[in-house]
Amino acid sequence: MRKAVSITVVIIVAVVGLFLYGMPSEEKEPTITAPIANEYPYMNLIMPDGSIHSARDLPVKSILVIYYPDCDHCQREAAEISNHLLSFKNYYVWFISISSFAEIQKFAIQYKLIGHKNVYFVRTEAQDVISSFGGIPTPSVYIYSQEKRLVKAFNGETKIEEIIKHL
Repeated sequence: MRKAVSITVVIIVAVVGLFLYGMPSEEKEPTITAPIANEYPYMNLIMPDGSIHSARDLPVKSILVIYYPDCDHCQREAAEISNHLLSFKNYYVWFISISSFAEIQKFAIQYKLIGHKNVYFVRTEAQDVISSFGGIPTPSVYIYSQEKRLVKAFNGETKIEEIIKHL
């Protein structure tokens, strides 16, 4: 009888141990996104005149703003940048979209960002954005230093004060 009880206890302990060992942990799996390189991305920028340039060749101290003209978060971000353009005077600001030039031009005019010597509107292809940054929310703002190194990345609508703090 003792032997039967001992075997039963061993079996119960083994089953409970296997059950607990096999249970999934409560930790969330990490979200996998493409890493942001600490330098200008490899992406083609299509200028309004149709010429194509590499983002790798952008001038020093540039800010890349990835946006959609019809995105309300992007519209609010553009309005805030427009209202604080003086804070961006030492940077080249590149608004980059996969939208048509007609939509891009309308956006630039609407938010009074056209005609400034340090603000540019260009197109790129969706694949270039995905290859460079992964799946990102819009707007996304990337600030690059004098050495063409990433200073700070903001994904999603961000308070203008937070962006300005990193200029």
